[in-house]
Formats: sequence, C-alpha cells, structure tokens
Amino acid sequence: MEQIVSVFGINGKLLLIQVVNFGLLLFVLHRYLYRPVLAMVDVRRTKIENAVRDAEKAEAELGEAEAEKARILREATLKGDELIDLAKKHATEEEHVMMKDAHRKVVHLLGEAERRTEREHQEMIEKSEREVARMAILAAEKILRKA
Repeated sequence: MEQIVSVFGINGKLLLIQVVNFGLLLFVLHRYLYRPVLAMVDVRRTKIENAVRDAEKAEAELGEAEAEKARILREATLKGDELIDLAKKHATEEEHVMMKDAHRKVVHLLGEAERRTEREHQEMIEKSEREVARMAILAAEKILRKA
C-alpha cells in the first residue's frame, strides 16, 4: 500500500486535511444551503399543489355555475313563454270584451238614430199636415172672399 501511496504521491496529512475540509464543506452546505433549498422546494411544491387543487375546485365550481346558468335560462325562457301566452290570452279576452262593448254601442247608436229619424219624420209629417191645413184654410178664405 505504501507503494501505491508513493507512486501516486499521496500525502497522508494533506489527504486527512482535505477529507476534513470536504467534510466541513459538506456539513456547511448541507446545513446552510441544502436544507433551506429543500424547505423552499417543499414550500413551492405545497403552493403548487394548493394552486392545482384550487384550480380544480374553481373549474368544478365554474361547471356548476354554468349548469346553474343554463337551468336559470331554461326556467326564465319557460316563464317568459308562459307570460307571453297569458298576455295573448288576456289580450284576446280583452279584444272580445272591447268588440262586444263596441257592438253594444253601435247597436245603441243605431237604435238612437232610428228613433231620432222616426221622430223627425213624424215632426215633418205633422208640419206638412199643418202646412196643408193652413193652405187649405187660406185657399178657403180666398174662395170665400171671391164669393
């Protein structure tokens, strides 16, 4: 073994000092660099896992919200259709009521016009009879004056 040491020129004290230096360097790096880096990696891994979990949760909530939105739109459409049908039905009923009312008014006005026309006709006949009677009296007076 001494031959190997002398052939390669290995100094035992120097080798021991280098092993101690390497051990100290390894201890210092492990203590002040490796552990903090591992802690930082663990923190980042935890944050990434939380972010992924939150993203999955948000995606699930978005899916639920989309389903809720679709359900609400369907319900609103159905309600709107019902309201439109109800409004049409009400408008039709209102139209019938208005038509009946208008027909009643027309019938009333026609009856009123017929009565007024009949009254005016009777008045004209009475005036004509009075005028004929007056003319007859005038004619009779004229005939009596001549006679």
